[in-house]
Amino acid sequence: MRPQLYMFASGLFAQPTREYLKILRVLLEKLLLETQMPWHNTLIALKQEMDYDEELEAEYSRLFILGLPQVPAQPFGSFWLERSQQLLGDSTLEIKKMMAENGIEIAENSGLLPDHIVSELEFMAYLASQEETKQRQQQLFEQHLDLWIPQFTAALLAANPLPRYRLAAEFIEQLFAWERKELIT
Repeated sequence: MRPQLYMFASGLFAQPTREYLKILRVLLEKLLLETQMPWHNTLIALKQEMDYDEELEAEYSRLFILGLPQVPAQPFGSFWLERSQQLLGDSTLEIKKMMAENGIEIAENSGLLPDHIVSELEFMAYLASQEETKQRQQQLFEQHLDLWIPQFTAALLAANPLPRYRLAAEFIEQLFAWERKELIT
């Protein structure tokens, strides 16, 4: 279930297109079958927020791309991990190297960088699908994801987003709280 959780989390922060939201809805339905998880109520609420509309597209741009005077919730790890908040810094190279060591490369036509939230969460989904990578999963979580995504979600929530993105932030916070316990044991 962990790979699906991370793919779903990744999808919540991807560009919202009609086609992508259809795929995300199917994944959500599968995740909702697990009723004992701490994020179940958040997923139920998210189910109501999975339809495409132009307002969702505009909100995505405001929060992650074009916000003025600055982007409210930078979706790049380097922004949060580099002292200068520089994109494409050392932390970007670190995650790119980790991905390469696992045979993962970001497609040039994807428009994403290795340290984009979507890229890092998809990378974790890939690692979670490989049982023998528990140590790498822990490394990715502790040295990247858990260092910057809590800051990202705090900034996202401070930006007073539409319910879809508020719930996305809540889901990832719940997932990370659970993951901290799972990776330690």
